[in-house]
Amino acid sequence: MDESPYVFGHAIDDDRQRLEYQYTLLREDFDTWFDQGVRLAGATGDFEVLDLGCGEGQYSREIARRYPRARVLGADVNPTAIAAARAAATEPNVRFVVHDATEPLPEGRFDIAVGWLMLMYLRDRAGALANLASVLRPGGGVLLGTSPDEPILLDHPSAVRLRPLGRELFERAGMTGFEDGLDGLLAGAGFTEVRTGSLTYPLGGTSPEGRRWYRYFLMSNAVARRPMVDLFGLMDGAEYDAHFAALAAAPPVDPPGSVRFLVTLARRA
Repeated sequence: MDESPYVFGHAIDDDRQRLEYQYTLLREDFDTWFDQGVRLAGATGDFEVLDLGCGEGQYSREIARRYPRARVLGADVNPTAIAAARAAATEPNVRFVVHDATEPLPEGRFDIAVGWLMLMYLRDRAGALANLASVLRPGGGVLLGTSPDEPILLDHPSAVRLRPLGRELFERAGMTGFEDGLDGLLAGAGFTEVRTGSLTYPLGGTSPEGRRWYRYFLMSNAVARRPMVDLFGLMDGAEYDAHFAALAAAPPVDPPGSVRFLVTLARRA
């Protein structure tokens, strides 16, 4: 398996199922925000899109499908993920390359750049945003998905016990600070008209949406075991497994919790 900076596995391959499920849950809201990015950038006709940190290319292919006249380039540091993206692609207007987001892009001039849930895994966020800005035309738009410092709120005893450890895990992995720090990073990279919104979903409860997001929550906790127990030693493995079993056995019905993501649009000056 190819090593990557991805904290939830030796490589992103270890987390494929959760990421695919995450895409199915976020796809409609991603589409809405991407459409706003198109309008912000004033992109029409045969515009160019960069999806940086594309993973297995779900969002790249979604953009290509919805905008058949656009040309989409998906880039990711993981060769295995790019191979999977190429194998799954049926849209003629999308292609994929292996590329590290912290390194300058050697090609292209883009109208819109996407970094969907990618920056949180990079140590050099400023460098990645500067690289994005360097390949965007003046007035081009960027769409970023990030995570707040407290992405999950759930009033279950095991969730309450795991919450501060999850926060410490995020801090040690360098995955925090977007609510307070992203605007400054974007300004430093030459972006203006920064606007951030919150995507908030029910976690648990009786609705089909809440049940779907609870399944995602359990998948996230399953992949978090390795960094929390083995990588950072924040909890004994047996205790973690007991909390996970309790969460899996007794999903909350009333009241539901919530899971939240941040979405940011900005324009290159």
